[in-house]
Amino acid sequence: MGKLTIVLTLSALALLMNMLGSNAEAQRLNSCLGKERLTRLRFYLQDVVGGENKTVWPVAKSNLSDVLPSAFGTVCVLDNLVTIGPEIDSQEVGRLQGLIGLADFHEKALVMLLNVVFTKGEYKGSTLSILGRNPLDDKIREVPIVGGTGAFRMARGYVITRTYSTDETHIRNVYEYNPVVFHMDGDDITSLDS
Repeated sequence: MGKLTIVLTLSALALLMNMLGSNAEAQRLNSCLGKERLTRLRFYLQDVVGGENKTVWPVAKSNLSDVLPSAFGTVCVLDNLVTIGPEIDSQEVGRLQGLIGLADFHEKALVMLLNVVFTKGEYKGSTLSILGRNPLDDKIREVPIVGGTGAFRMARGYVITRTYSTDETHIRNVYEYNPVVFHMDGDDITSLDS
């Protein structure tokens, strides 16, 4: 019985040391990623669905797209201007690029696969990735942020969005986007070799 106790004690001690070593390694890896930050933004999407300078282009339709009021099955690609203010001539901060599809039989609800590509200002060269459902008839909507690059490395969060305005000809829509983003602080990122 004495030898079994010693073997079990040594095994437990070895396991504990291994766990502590793994925890130290995990802490080292986490410190390489940097500190997590919370960033809140506001910008406006200039969504041009008609006219000479369209930014939203339909690329596919289903047999039901023109039959159902929800336009189910319509798929579009877009490259919308992102601005600081709601006016079309407001300062550019980026582009919203990606795919949207109408994916609900009963209501106008988008499935969105989008990237906000920052082209100017503090976040130039960075992106935010949005993937989720956007029910267009809701006054206030929430869509998830699932990733990012540059200043928004390891991003997660959400966007509160609403329709800011629609012109009477339905050629141009303006959407207000209010992202809340958790991400790694790019200033704190260090090498795994250090």
